[in-house]
Amino acid sequence: MSMNINCHMIVYSIIPKMLDLRPLHVAVAANGLVMLRYGITKASFRKCLQNKFSNHKISVQTRTHIVIRQIREYLQGTRKQFLLDLDLLHCSPFQRLVLDEVMRIPYGETTTYGAIAKSIGNPKASRAIGGALAHNPLPIVVPCHRVICSNGSIGGYLGSPQHNTKIHLLKLEGYLCRQI
Repeated sequence: MSMNINCHMIVYSIIPKMLDLRPLHVAVAANGLVMLRYGITKASFRKCLQNKFSNHKISVQTRTHIVIRQIREYLQGTRKQFLLDLDLLHCSPFQRLVLDEVMRIPYGETTTYGAIAKSIGNPKASRAIGGALAHNPLPIVVPCHRVICSNGSIGGYLGSPQHNTKIHLLKLEGYLCRQI
């Protein structure tokens, strides 16, 4: 496939104080935020982008972008809602449906995989919901950390066996403090 020069993606990176997220990378294209990853090198992030978006020209910027500013504000506890354009066109229709539902979960609150399954009209899809969230291209911004198991346990978070990041994000939003 030949490269379409009109498809351009810009990568921005930061090193937030939250250790689990170091470093944090975002990719922004014409339609909005396309991907967010943390805990990997910039080179690994670019390779991931090249594999998924082979028809895009990818460049790296050192200046701060509004996405980075909003993520930094969220991690500092001063932002409760992201006001960003998101590009989820590369997700499956089912995953977009799930991610749209997850974006409705208010700051500081949680819901369950089962509740999301019911709300999208497929009450037996709890595991499929988990699978869609495991491949969330925009963690934090699309707050999959707010989805927990029906028994109250934390559940998974982007393959993290200790779930430290999910717990930290829930604490940041004041959720776990209210539950203890």
